[in-house]
Amino acid sequence: MNKLEEIENLIKTKLNISEINRDATLADYGLDSLDVVEFILDLEDKYDVTFSAEETKDLKTVGSLLDLISKKLD
Repeated sequence: MNKLEEIENLIKTKLNISEINRDATLADYGLDSLDVVEFILDLEDKYDVTFSAEETKDLKTVGSLLDLISKKLD
């Protein structure tokens, strides 16, 4: 399993869903900005990457979150 698949599985587990809709907003899944920050911090610890506030401030959809994470892990 690659890192992106691991992260998708983490998201599915965190949100208690079976499929990810990349176009859904984070709010659609019940995530507020604090939830997103906590998730990002967990990823930083687990994968030894850093996300700036500038990079994460405009995240609106699950797809944009996955794209950002994927870019960082490449």
